Amino acid sequence: MILLIVMGILAAFVPILLKRLGRERRQNQSAAQLRQSLQNIVHAMRVGVGFAQALEYAAKEGAEPLAGEWRRALQAVRLGQSMAEALDEVSLRVPIKEMKWFITAVQITQSTGGSLADVLDTLAATLQEQQTLREKVGALTAQGKVSGVLLGLLPFLMMGALEMVAPDLAKPLFITPTGQTVISGVVVSVVIGGLIIKKIVTVKVD
Repeated sequence: MILLIVMGILAAFVPILLKRLGRERRQNQSAAQLRQSLQNIVHAMRVGVGFAQALEYAAKEGAEPLAGEWRRALQAVRLGQSMAEALDEVSLRVPIKEMKWFITAVQITQSTGGSLADVLDTLAATLQEQQTLREKVGALTAQGKVSGVLLGLLPFLMMGALEMVAPDLAKPLFITPTGQTVISGVVVSVVIGGLIIKKIVTVKVD
């Protein structure tokens, strides 16, 4: 009974964890697509077209879903909305810091003057360097993440081995209150240890 309660509590957090992982995956995808869009916009502006035409080129050459956001912004501009307002709405629909940097750079450069292509080129290079650094950090911390997974699985592997080798010794762990309390403590300890290890090996690159 105790074990079922603990497992039920932990299972309640699974949807939250999956939602968070999905959000992080979408954010990483959007950031990668934005870097490619910046390169396309800069390339088009170097040829001599305006920002709106360059954004249209990025929408045509880019991948979904970000390409659809560019088309939606351009459609809003055609219907009478200003480019600044249309980009602000994109920032609300794509809530990543890289998008805010892009929109801020566009709005400031358009209001104060200067070469927007050069500014966006610098931003694209900065984002690429940031991604490269993030990948290097991920490679350096990969061993720690694997170690954390192995340490988390070790108690359960030992329990499975005990069940196979000496089932009479393992049986009380599942049918007695004391045994279930021990297993519950192990499960909670593994979860807490996993969160601590994840905190240690997670290095944010902003």
